[in-house]
Amino acid sequence: MKSTACALLAFGAAALFASPALAQSQGTEPFSESNVFVMGGPFTTGYFGDSFLFWQDHYESNFFAGVGYQHFIYANDAGFKFGVEAGLGLRAGDRTSAELWAGGVARFDMFQLGDIRITPSLTAGFSVVTDTIGIETERAQSINRGVPILYYLGPEIAVSHVEHPQLEAFARIQHRSGGFGSIAHIDGSNAATLGVRYKF
Repeated sequence: MKSTACALLAFGAAALFASPALAQSQGTEPFSESNVFVMGGPFTTGYFGDSFLFWQDHYESNFFAGVGYQHFIYANDAGFKFGVEAGLGLRAGDRTSAELWAGGVARFDMFQLGDIRITPSLTAGFSVVTDTIGIETERAQSINRGVPILYYLGPEIAVSHVEHPQLEAFARIQHRSGGFGSIAHIDGSNAATLGVRYKF
């Protein structure tokens, strides 16, 4: 597991350092934008799709809290942006573990209602944890194996005011799973989080 975590960190670092060259390879003016964010929220007892039903009472006493960094290296006139993301989180409650995730992120800055900008995005990559938690522990036991490394998926909706575009509030599902059995036959954990982001 340590070697895999190191590999993920090396991949993320390489992507960040390579980003200026990638931006310049587009043949247009180089694009670069970064942000930092914090988020937190409870884990759910349901599966990935159930996590979007926020009005249902299906939350664990376990919670997730994390910090992350995004760096965007490409943007077009249609509002599409692509970049990389890395984050570190704490999973606490019936037990405590840490989570490290990294991957690519796509944003669509194309929806606006009055002075409010609505921005969907999706982060996809890999997640490494030091231990399972809550329903994830039960699911790992049911397949009789550990799941320290799974795929990461972070669908998100962010809102910001046009006069303060550097600040965003967002809702995100913090999801780990085996990718329909390609890593493991498991829907690992799902946390319904709220967060804030600062762009620079």
